[in-house]
This record gives sequence, structure tokens and C-alpha cells, in this order.
Amino acid sequence: MKLFVFLFLFATALLAEDLRTWTSAEGKRLEAVFVKADKNGVTVRKADGSKVIIALDRLSDEDWIHAGRMAEAQATEEKRAEEARAEATKRKKLLKGPLTYRLSEGSETWPEDRKQRIVEAMDSAVAFINEHGDFEKHVTANNSPGTPTADANYDGWINWGGSISRRVALHEIAHTLGVGTHPEWSAHVKDGKWTGKHAIRQLREFDGPDAVLHADRMHFWPYGLNYDHESNPEAELRCVKMIAAFRKDMRIR
Repeated sequence: MKLFVFLFLFATALLAEDLRTWTSAEGKRLEAVFVKADKNGVTVRKADGSKVIIALDRLSDEDWIHAGRMAEAQATEEKRAEEARAEATKRKKLLKGPLTYRLSEGSETWPEDRKQRIVEAMDSAVAFINEHGDFEKHVTANNSPGTPTADANYDGWINWGGSISRRVALHEIAHTLGVGTHPEWSAHVKDGKWTGKHAIRQLREFDGPDAVLHADRMHFWPYGLNYDHESNPEAELRCVKMIAAFRKDMRIR
């Protein structure tokens, strides 16, 4: 009952906010809310819920301008909604693989806010990697509040600790794909630099013939997305391409 009363009051307040006085070219007045505008005229909804169509040639100049603005805003909102639906459909398709993930056992007991953030970060990163790469792997996302930031291994296990974001997801998924975790990683690191020809060639395609690919026992840079300030659309795309090149150097299929 309380919910019903709240929704009724909210709807009433919203209606009152959008309610305006429409004045026809002949001076007749009507209090109503804009619904839509098309070739048949402007459709408005009165306070009792009934709808009326006002012919375009009967609108006052002020109402004509208002209807135009409302129609434009409505079209913009509909376009955004359509784009959001298209993006959701695209993401759903991309999440089918070849890179896939699941939540670890017991996820139904995770705090809902953390669970939502982990799922959003993983969905966004996995969809992006599948769109721009081709890595067949199944990984597991685990809620691990005691982990300082996050960590991952080549078996595909990701511990989510104190840092949850798309950037972190991309970084940790890179570890599950072999960055810093595959047995052959260290064999290609010498004096703080990566020696594998494929990754070096890929970096130099990005940054020129003198670019140096730095690496240590777990990470690489540039484009390793090791810190938040390193993340941007171009760096994320280059990170995916670098992962593919590292895997080629380590002969990972």
C-alpha cells in the first residue's frame, strides 16, 4: 500500500512538472502534457489521462516552438535508447566467446554492490577483448576482499580485491592469457626488456623503430594498463594487440 501511494504521488508530481497550458491560435486554452508530434499534429495528455491531438495549424507560435523542442528531445532520447539496446545486444553476443568467464562458487552470497561491480568490469573487458582479439580461454572471477588490489594466474583465476574496474579487468585477464604467468615469460625478459621479436615488432608499429618494450617478472609497459592513468581507448586496444604478440612469442596457441 505504501509503495502504491509513493508511486501515485511520484507520478502526480511528474505530471504536474510537465503540465503546461497550451494556447491555440484562436486563444483556447488546454492544460496538458506533451506526448508526441507527427504529421497529424501534437498529441497531448490531459490531467485525467485522456489524449488530445492538436492540429499543427492551430498551435500558437509559443506552443509550436515548445512542441518542436520536446519532439527533438524525445527523438534524442529514443536514439540513445536504441543505441543502448544495440550495445547491449552486441555485448551479449561478444560475451559468448572465445574468451568467456564465470563467477566462482558461492557468488550468490557476495555483497550485491561488489558483485555488480565485478560483473560490470568483467562483462566490459571480456566483450572488448573478444571484439578486438581471438583468445580461447575460460576464466573465473572470484571475490577476494583481502586481496590488496587484484591478482590472477595462468589457470584463469582472478581474485578481485580492493580495486574493481574495467582497466583492472583488462590487466588481470592479460595475466590469465600468459602475461607474467606463462612458464616461458621470464625466458624472454633480459635486463628489464622484452626480447621476443613479435611483441617488439608490434610495439614499434605503434611507437616507431626506436621504441623499447620494458618488462619484469609479471608486467610490461607501455600499454600494460598497470595503472589507471595509463588507460584510454587507444591504450586498451593496443594492450589487446600486445597480448596477442606476447602469446606468439611464447608459442601459446
